[in-house]
Order: sequence, then C-alpha cells, then structure tokens
Amino acid sequence: MKMKRNILVTAALGVAFLYSGLLANAQDFAPWPVPDEAAAVENPVALTKESLQAGKSLFDLQCKACHGESGKGDGLIKSANLTTPEFLAQTDGAIHYKIYHGRGVMPGFSTLPDEQLWDVINYVRSLSMVRDSADLKDATISLYFNDAEGQRELTAKVEETNAEGEVVPVAGMKVNFAVQTHFVLGQLPVVPADHYTNENGMVTVVFNDTLIGDGEGMLQVVASIQDMEYKPAQVTEAVGWGVPNPQDYWTERRALWKNNDYVPIWLLISFTGSALAIWLTIVYVALLVRKIKLEGDRYENDVNT
Repeated sequence: MKMKRNILVTAALGVAFLYSGLLANAQDFAPWPVPDEAAAVENPVALTKESLQAGKSLFDLQCKACHGESGKGDGLIKSANLTTPEFLAQTDGAIHYKIYHGRGVMPGFSTLPDEQLWDVINYVRSLSMVRDSADLKDATISLYFNDAEGQRELTAKVEETNAEGEVVPVAGMKVNFAVQTHFVLGQLPVVPADHYTNENGMVTVVFNDTLIGDGEGMLQVVASIQDMEYKPAQVTEAVGWGVPNPQDYWTERRALWKNNDYVPIWLLISFTGSALAIWLTIVYVALLVRKIKLEGDRYENDVNT
C-alpha cells in the first residue's frame, strides 16, 4: 500500500513538473496581439533580389545575434522561430508592427527607415525556403589595380558562364573589399559603403592608402561576393599599397587580440616564466618523493638488520 502511494505521488509530481515546464515555455512567448488596422497593412516593397540583399544586411546586423543565422531562434538569447508555419501565417503588416514596436527583450526599430523594415520582412520570409546549393550559380572575381594620377583605384570584375558556355559579366552584384590583417576578425574592410557592379560586371573604389602592410608595404587585398543566387566566392591578391611596417620585433605594435607572432612581449615573458616555474616545481616535488622513498628504504633496512 505504501509503495502504491509512493508511485502515485511520484507520478503526480512528474505531471506537475511537466505542466509547469510547458507553462513556463508558453509564458516565454505569450500571445502578441496586433491591431487589425496594423495587420491589414500591405508590404509596399516588391520581393526583389535587391530587397532580399538589403533585408539580409539588416538581419545580420540587428537580428541574427538573437534569432540565429537561419532565423530558428537559436541565437544568444532564446527567441522566436521565424520559420514556423505559425509565424509565417502572419501578415506582413503584423510582422512590421512587431518589429516597429518591439516587446520585452526585443527592442523596437521605429527609428529605422520604413523601407528597411519591409526589406527585412521579405528576407525573413525567404528563410523558410529550402535552398539547394546545386541550384546556385558560380561566379568568378578578378582584381585590377590602378595607381595612375596619384589616386589608387581598386577594380573588381565579376563574371559567370551562361547556359551557352559564354563568359558574361554579372551586373548588380554586391562586392566587399577588405585586406587580410593579424586581428582575430581576419579582414579589415577597405571601404565601408556597399558597392555593386555595373552592366559590365565591374565596380571601382578608391583605395585607402593609410593601411599598414608588411615590411615592404605589401597588403593582401580580398574581394568577395555573397548573393542569394550565387555561391560565395572570394579572391585574394597582393599589392604594395600599404605603409611599410618596420617589423622591429621589440618595438612593433602588439596587442592581446593578435596572433602568436604579435602578442605583447611582457605576455610572452610571463607565460614562459610561469611555465618554467611550474616545471621546476614538478621536478622539485619528484625529487622530494624520491628522497622520501630512499629514506624509507634505508630505515626499513636498518630495522630488519
């Protein structure tokens, strides 16, 4: 009888625990009512590649940290899954209302231009679409350097091979320009603004001539593309457009966030000294243990004799 009572109590506690867990999860994302007039607002921005690209840029900057790269709510903070049928069943107007006003830990974005909010809605809806990498097109990037008339210009040309096997330029492709660095982030943008290829598949930017290169002023210039219709592509070329770095091992600028070749000297000395001290301590303890063992053996021999 007592065992039966214990089983019933355990089962009741289990049900209560499960119910409380479900209730807690429900409270995390309580219903978010939207006024009918706000839900009825239609998206004035057409679903184009340009809109999707702009929406992705804003999503990566403002939303990805919490909602995750694929929008499934698996970011740093538990967030709503933006790919579920329940979320997608909402109107664009309802989603716009929530992005605009925010709630709880999610801030409102009322200070952003309205067109950007509609762009990000277009992009969020595209997250639920299954993209097969085999369906994405290939593109190649070529770099050209022009140092004429005292102004350094960097030109990238993006091309693809069409169905007829012809190499043709890609227009309207966003190109990112950067240089390889010793920082943890790896690459430093050369120009902050977005740049797109023209009808000839080319885009030209004025190069920043204050970047520090190696001992001979060489820089590793990187051009990359990331488009909804194309596979990611990148090209790297060296050019002597940097400010020469004296490469003085003892005086060159160092920082904690750089790699092992550029860490501060004091950190190298501290680490080496600490490691040496630890090994010396281990050796000292080992010698003491050996000495204790020898003394023990000697004492045992004296007792036996």
